[in-house]
Parts: sequence; C-alpha cells; structure tokens
Amino acid sequence: MDVQLKTFLADNPVFRCYLFYTAILTLKMMFMSLLTIRQRVMNNSFVSEEDAMYLKGMVSRTNEQVERVRRGHRNDMENIYLFFIIGFAYIWTDPSPFWANLLFLVFTVTRIVHTCVYTVVIMPQPIRGRAWLIGFLITGYMAVRTLLHFC
Repeated sequence: MDVQLKTFLADNPVFRCYLFYTAILTLKMMFMSLLTIRQRVMNNSFVSEEDAMYLKGMVSRTNEQVERVRRGHRNDMENIYLFFIIGFAYIWTDPSPFWANLLFLVFTVTRIVHTCVYTVVIMPQPIRGRAWLIGFLITGYMAVRTLLHFC
C-alpha cells in the first residue's frame, strides 16, 4: 500500500471513527441473525425440514414473531450496507471530524433504535419510522456531499 494512503487512513480521525461505527453496526447485524435463530427456536418455527426434525419443531414460513425479526434484519441490510459504502466514500471529502463523527454516531443510534422498537420492544409508529428516516437522510446527505465533492 502506498505510504501516503496508509498514513492518510491510519492518521485520519474520520476514518478511525468510521471503522468504530462500522464495527458496532456489524455486531448489531450479527445480533439480528442470533435474534432470528432465537425466535425460530422459541416458536418452534423452522424453514427447513432437517432443522425442524433435529429441534423437534415444525416447518413454518409464516410465524409473525420470526418474520418481524427477519423484516428488521432485511431493513438493516437495505440501509446499513449503503451506509458502509457511502460512509467510506464520504471520508474522502475531507469532512470535519466533529461533523462526520456526529453523522456516524446518529446513524448508528437510529439503527439500534429502529431494531429495538421494531423487534424487541415493539413500539407503535412513529418512532420506528422516524428512526429510519433520520438514518436515510444521513446516508442521503453523505451521498450528495460525496457527489458534489467529486463532480
């Protein structure tokens, strides 16, 4: 790796912040996989025959508790992966470390709130929608800033 690039990445507080929040969001998504497994076991609702036989459950693809967690996980994949991509690109726009940290932090918190109110606590709207919207707007802001910076 080029020495200048390596120094830029290692010494860049925005990049280090990005890595920190990327790790948190990765662990959060891994937690969603475990939460899905937990719901399947607790509700004896499995997708494949061999799992149902092994765990003495039944094959079911429509259990609402399982599907709710899966929808939350899918929502993460629709939003967090975009954040990973555009967040990395946003680093190259040389943003203020304070502002970038704030954006990364708020995005991360909104994804955790979204998961909590959708799959764990199950609170009524509009909390989940607002959490999603804030994260969506942050991702959009970073995308527009990146686009304008490089056009």
